[in-house]
Amino acid sequence: MKYRVIIILLAVFFSWSAPAQDYIKHKVAKKETVADIARKYKVTPFDIYRLNPDSKNGIKENSILLVPKKVLPQQPESVPEKTTKIANTRHKVGPGETLYSIAKKYNVSFDDIKKANQDAGDALKVGQEVIIPVKGSPVAAQVKEARKAEAKTPPPSYFYHTVAPGETKYSIAKQYGMTLQLLEALNPDVKDTLPVGYRLKLDKNSVLVKETQPAVPVPPAPPASQKTYLDYQVQPKETLYSLSKRANLTEEELIALNPEMKEGLREGMVIKMPVGSGAGAPGAKTVADLSKDLKKSAPKEIALLLPFNLPKSESDTTRISRLKSEKFLNMTLDFYAGALMAIDSARTLGVPVKVKIYDSKETRTSSDVASLKSSLSTTDAVIGPFFQGNVESAAAALGNIPVISPLSKESGKAYGNLYQSVPSEESVKVAMLDYLRSKNANIIAIVDSKKLSSRQLIKRHSPEVKFLEGAVTDATLKAMLDADRPNYLIMETENVTMILNTTKVLENVSTGYTVQLAVLEKTDALENTEVPVSRLAGLKMLYPSVTNDGETPEMALFSKVFRQKNGIAPNQFATRGFDVTFDVIMRVFQEEGFAAATSKATEYVENKFSYETSETGNYNTAVYIMQYNPDLTITQAK
Repeated sequence: MKYRVIIILLAVFFSWSAPAQDYIKHKVAKKETVADIARKYKVTPFDIYRLNPDSKNGIKENSILLVPKKVLPQQPESVPEKTTKIANTRHKVGPGETLYSIAKKYNVSFDDIKKANQDAGDALKVGQEVIIPVKGSPVAAQVKEARKAEAKTPPPSYFYHTVAPGETKYSIAKQYGMTLQLLEALNPDVKDTLPVGYRLKLDKNSVLVKETQPAVPVPPAPPASQKTYLDYQVQPKETLYSLSKRANLTEEELIALNPEMKEGLREGMVIKMPVGSGAGAPGAKTVADLSKDLKKSAPKEIALLLPFNLPKSESDTTRISRLKSEKFLNMTLDFYAGALMAIDSARTLGVPVKVKIYDSKETRTSSDVASLKSSLSTTDAVIGPFFQGNVESAAAALGNIPVISPLSKESGKAYGNLYQSVPSEESVKVAMLDYLRSKNANIIAIVDSKKLSSRQLIKRHSPEVKFLEGAVTDATLKAMLDADRPNYLIMETENVTMILNTTKVLENVSTGYTVQLAVLEKTDALENTEVPVSRLAGLKMLYPSVTNDGETPEMALFSKVFRQKNGIAPNQFATRGFDVTFDVIMRVFQEEGFAAATSKATEYVENKFSYETSETGNYNTAVYIMQYNPDLTITQAK
């Protein structure tokens, strides 16, 4: 979806810019492929993929692609395909890249790229050139012939290998006589890490000596000392079936691991789940591109209730004075500017959306919602008001019409039609704990005495976390570190002196250990000038965030388009206005409607949305885990 947002923003930007541009807009014809379009304009498929990243997943008839202009004249459509010669693309290998990742990048199959680079070793070297087979090229033809020769080979026959302590992907690939790239292709979930106890999927037909390689049976549950399982707290609405699927076990195997489940599954129950099963990230969903499934046959209407609080009789001079002094009004206008861009962007997709803007005239304790009830009775969704009490009043008054709270972090009364788009403070902290638990790591917590609620949350949600009590010294911390596993230190304090001491001790003991700093919330104390940013960066500090604080292509393009339209750079409220409004429009135009579409996760410029429904309401639980890097950049943690 994020790639789709880039394309949409580009379309909006070009519609506002001067006619002179370096790109051609091409409307995809029936059965036309990226290769066909590349030949037509005398460019490479990679040139098209670079400007249209989402096209790697396929293109649809009538969709619009951006094609770079070339000096060479356009090739007439009537030229037979056989006269076109395409040179193979060559790719220079970057850090951490594999044949599998490169194949995905260029939208070619792993088998094709492997056959085109038969001299490539198990591990690619940075700077090494890899041939990308393109349709119509000599290498592609060779691959086609090789496929014919393989037509009679037996179908894949899979078996599983359970990872033991000390084993690596390379050693396992070598043990079975298969390439590292194939092992990673069969097991994409363990591309970055290889947890002990993970069941690797292998192909019998790819092992070096097939006759002597028996299928590896699933072993019984190993001793707890091997640390191949973690404690997992059962979440609302989870079932034995969903948990067994997540654990990659049968229901019987999961019950054998947790005999207490024979008596039934209860919310809040703590059970054992295999490391690598995704148990550390409950409810994680694949991000959906809602723009691919829009129902455009009938118009839909959304309403924005925004607190402009502008009296009709107010003079221009008074309004200008208020704009200079009132932060709340400026925040409202920033959100509004972002929302307008979202509406423009949605309309570039051909969405027949009608929008009504109302002044909610609200304060923390009052609003004009009651008087607007009749005007809102035919809308399909309402965004706003801003204050929690007022948005609850709107939800109560509007019955079944979805009401989206755009900015409030508070929680209050539960309404079936009220959607809190900002994750709660507890959800943000829980997301950080879930991330750490998913790493099969040794987790240590140092919690300030004033942070009693954080201590209770950690104990309740992550009972395996160890607390360092008393003085934080090199000796006391080192005694709790594990040399065989990653170590995460949760630091919960707003005391600058405690931050300085804890981070200094962590620096001192890091030699010989894999250690990383983590916090459950990014407080003002961490921004204090006395706290060296370089130290936090050196410790690769992790923190949870409602927004993606890194520099991303999506944010760079959004900023450019916003500045071009409004003359200023966007702030967090403008971006929030865009993301919330665009998400609501996309969900309203789904076949199943807004309420049912909230089961899908989405992500836009710097916000993502994944709603969970419980007895207390509908809450967005999507949170970013951000990381400081030694080069002083901030990126999303992997």
